Amino acid sequence: MIRWILNRQIDKMERQLGVPVDETRYMLEYSVEALIACSGLKKISEFHGTLPNDVYYTAKIAAYRQADCGSCLQISVNLAAKSGVSPELIRDLAAGRTRALPEGLRDVYTFAEEQANRIDNPELRERLRERYGDSGLIALGVAIMSAQTFPTLKRALGYALSCSQVEIVA
Repeated sequence: MIRWILNRQIDKMERQLGVPVDETRYMLEYSVEALIACSGLKKISEFHGTLPNDVYYTAKIAAYRQADCGSCLQISVNLAAKSGVSPELIRDLAAGRTRALPEGLRDVYTFAEEQANRIDNPELRERLRERYGDSGLIALGVAIMSAQTFPTLKRALGYALSCSQVEIVA
C-alpha cells in the first residue's frame, strides 16, 4: 500500500516539475527507506526565505549549471517560470550569459557559481550580506548547497543527464 501511495506522489511530483524523476522511482523500487529518508531534501531544496524569486532562481540555476545535471537544471528552469521569473532572465541564466544580467543578479550568479566550485570570495559574500541580510545570505547558501545534493545522488545512481537541451516555456 505504501508503495502505491508513494508512486502516486511521484506521479504528482513529475507533473509539477515537468520532467521524469526516474531516480526516485528507482529508489521506490529498491529502497523505500532511502526514499523516505531523502524526502526532507525536497523541503530543503525549496527554501528561499525572504529572497525574491529572481534572486533565488539565479543562485539555483547558476549552481545547477556547475553541477552539470541537465534534468536538475530543467527542473529549476521550470520552477522559475512557474514562480514568475521572466523568460528572458531564465534564458540568460540557463545559457550562462552573465553580462546580460543586472549587476545585483550578476553578483548572485557569480557567488553561486564560485561556491559550487569551492571558490571563496569574501568581498562578494559581504556585498550580498549587505544587500540581502544575514538571513538572505543563509538562504543563498541553502539554495547553492541543495543544488549540489540532487545531482550528486542522481549521478551516483546513474540518472544524471548532462549536456541536455533546456527548454524555456514562456
